[in-house]
Amino acid sequence: MFYGVTRYSLFSPGSQSWKTSRNGAFKTPEDYMNYLFSEQRLQLRADLFLTKSVPALAVMAENHDYKHFVMYSELLPERHKDLLFAAAALHPFLVPVEWNDVVRGSGIEEVRPLIEEDLAAKFNAEDDVQPVVWFRIDDDDLLATDYLTHLETYRTPNHIGMVISFGLGLTAYKGERELVNLRECYYPKSGAGMAFVSAFDPQTGRLAITTPGPHLRVDQVMPTILDSREHMFFLVRHGDQDSTLNDTPYERVAASLARLDKLPAVRAAAISPEKWPSLIEDIVRGEPVPHELSAPGAEPLRLTEETALNFPLDTGIEAGLVEFEFEFESKSRLQGGFAMVSYDLHGAEGIDPAELGLRKSSVFGWSRQVWSKSARGVVRQSLLLPEGVSISGITLRGKNRQPADVFIRLRQPRVVAVHAAG
Repeated sequence: MFYGVTRYSLFSPGSQSWKTSRNGAFKTPEDYMNYLFSEQRLQLRADLFLTKSVPALAVMAENHDYKHFVMYSELLPERHKDLLFAAAALHPFLVPVEWNDVVRGSGIEEVRPLIEEDLAAKFNAEDDVQPVVWFRIDDDDLLATDYLTHLETYRTPNHIGMVISFGLGLTAYKGERELVNLRECYYPKSGAGMAFVSAFDPQTGRLAITTPGPHLRVDQVMPTILDSREHMFFLVRHGDQDSTLNDTPYERVAASLARLDKLPAVRAAAISPEKWPSLIEDIVRGEPVPHELSAPGAEPLRLTEETALNFPLDTGIEAGLVEFEFEFESKSRLQGGFAMVSYDLHGAEGIDPAELGLRKSSVFGWSRQVWSKSARGVVRQSLLLPEGVSISGITLRGKNRQPADVFIRLRQPRVVAVHAAG
């Protein structure tokens, strides 16, 4: 027995999220509501939750006793109510719940009477106490289709009162038509899919729930099991992330991309399509085209300080996400910085290089170091072009220390359109 909860663009001005945001982006409930129900934001959530997340949840519902409650506001625009109810008609496990009062946290306390009613219909008063698992997921994140199968292991009487955190997942940035910059995300105690094993007593008809508080401190409240063996969640980054509301649209996108650049790069071939059936096409579409440096059988390229590989881009490209990627292999482990990527930018005068995640020098110009302590791996750099700044080319240069011996392949540099924040 599993129960999920999602707050779907829920207007709750007395909630903790509102208390946090009113000190920055929103000064009045009206400001908050106008942002929450803007068409651009709602359409993005509809695309992510209803067309990407719900199909994955539906696969779980085929094999498990599972209901998912979606809390929405009476003030949600009618078109988006219709979309939500159409999804619920197609997927009976999805239960829309209108809620117009303050929400205390994840929403589980508010829907507990509905869960207790559902459980009471499954058991007699004479039955033993039953382990029940509940979890929450935001309306712009996804869970793997085998999430509940893995969670089933912990739905036992011995695990009642415990938290299950799947700490390994994937993340990528949402372009206009694809997911780009795919990365592996190790995020222990992530709120996405954090699950709680609770006890339902058929005699009293009550479900015992411990309110966990902030997810990153949950292990200070309840015993927590961390399972990071497989990818179990997918965090979609985009330019309208609620966590960056105090920033400008450009800063929102840049902040999301900066978080990605610190994580290990992943190729689509390395993930399971069965886990992510609603995302795999967007992920594959988001990968740049391979670009071979030399003919088969040619001597491997050794990247030294004398090596400079130039990749011209269409003149005048601006307003997008620049991606540059390559694989490397060395006979021994590298010891740090072994190459530099230079970006031929125009119109960037007066901009602090740190704002772009770059350095600026007389030798390498606008650049970013390539760093590794592995013998092989994937290097992926991304650069968001500010308004008025264009790029005409990228150059990969070696450094004189610890040069890599073999370059397996590069991906053709490109500029892709990203979902712009409103």
